[in-house]
Amino acid sequence: MEEPSTYKAQRRTIYLGDIPLEVAMLPNGEYCLSQTQVASVIDKSRDSMLYFSRSKYFKSLFDKGFECWNLGEKLSIEGANKPINPIPIDVACLYWHKWAASGNSKAQRLVLALLKHTLYELADEAFEAYRTTKAKNQSLKEDLSSQGLKPIGFLEQEYTDFLEFPAPETETERELKLKIELARLELEKEKIKHLSLDQTYEPSEIRKLGTFRPEVLIHIKDRLKLHSWEEAAQFMEQFNFGRESGKWVSVKISGEILVLPWSSLHELQRICTQIKAQQN
Repeated sequence: MEEPSTYKAQRRTIYLGDIPLEVAMLPNGEYCLSQTQVASVIDKSRDSMLYFSRSKYFKSLFDKGFECWNLGEKLSIEGANKPINPIPIDVACLYWHKWAASGNSKAQRLVLALLKHTLYELADEAFEAYRTTKAKNQSLKEDLSSQGLKPIGFLEQEYTDFLEFPAPETETERELKLKIELARLELEKEKIKHLSLDQTYEPSEIRKLGTFRPEVLIHIKDRLKLHSWEEAAQFMEQFNFGRESGKWVSVKISGEILVLPWSSLHELQRICTQIKAQQN
């Protein structure tokens, strides 16, 4: 992009409902917006946009082939006293989507309203229907209002539970979670051992406790594409899932068989997934 001193971009004003938004055109025909205005549309300060542009999420996009000019450059505008900090429309959309996913209700209404507006435009074109610009703007205005887009009421309550950007987990929190999970598994194992010593089970009831050793070996063999059951057994020994590992329980059922509790099976499956990922 040329320096502000050598190029002054033309500008037009569009409206998101009642919200004015200035759009500038670059020499190559691309459009850009003002960082300050993009942030203010969802009641955020320009600093919010700066933090977003420096975030790991935004920087990771460049590793995936995303390109845009340096957000630190200034752009002179015809008829304006001072230049703006330009931002591509692509980045503006990513910024609004990020805040919508983080639970910002205004960003949620904006993203959904613009999506709905675009779909209506495509549908109108397909059916060769005609709606006046005034009618389109009125519809967009209603969708952006606090009464518009009824699903937003649910999103405001539940959206963050599913799509918020959580803070990084600390080492202490991770260690505490592991200790709690370990205590839960030990309690479950002791409970199963107690039940298995005092009760005789029918074959159909074994599934309540876990899965049979042959089934586990077949699962490991198929999951890791091993050549034999012996290799699967060696794999289990390597990761402390052998007969003497303490993870198996004896069950009285016309004799004794080994059963791997579901909790231990899930742990073993996680290990298989990690090994498979490394193989790939």
